[in-house]
Amino acid sequence: MNLNKIKERQKQIIIIVVMLIFIISAMSLLNKRGSVIDISHTLPMVAFEEKDKLWQVVTYDDEPVTAMTIEVYPKYSEKFRKVYINYRSQFVFTDGSPITLNNEPLFWNRHGDIVDYDYNVIPEGMIFYIDGKGMKHRTAMTLKTLKTDLRSGVLKAKDKQREKQFNQMIEGR
Repeated sequence: MNLNKIKERQKQIIIIVVMLIFIISAMSLLNKRGSVIDISHTLPMVAFEEKDKLWQVVTYDDEPVTAMTIEVYPKYSEKFRKVYINYRSQFVFTDGSPITLNNEPLFWNRHGDIVDYDYNVIPEGMIFYIDGKGMKHRTAMTLKTLKTDLRSGVLKAKDKQREKQFNQMIEGR
């Protein structure tokens, strides 16, 4: 009888440990606002080895994507500047300075969404413009210098490996 009680107690402890692991894992995936982070939003759209190079963001019609900058001092001015992407899928201007919203840099994730550091999805029209008009939701964007390479499926080996790992996570392997 004692052996059965010990086995039963071990099963209960294992169940409790598994539940605690699940709860801790779920809590670690929460962002500041308390919503669950979709892991797929953390993957960058592209990753490049050339850290000093920038790639211009354009629409598939080859129209440049721009972002508005506002200067207040010494004289108020509004300018539309072309948008680029750096080696880690961060949106930047031609001088490498980050494009920000509420002082947070913006990134392009694997889903084609614009996200901030907390992986909040930002509507394109809040940030980007085409011909001075807010960009429409889900406007297809690409990179000017790599358009032909990206369309023919040329990816870095690290990107291919990351994509494979991501697909395995989704499939539950």
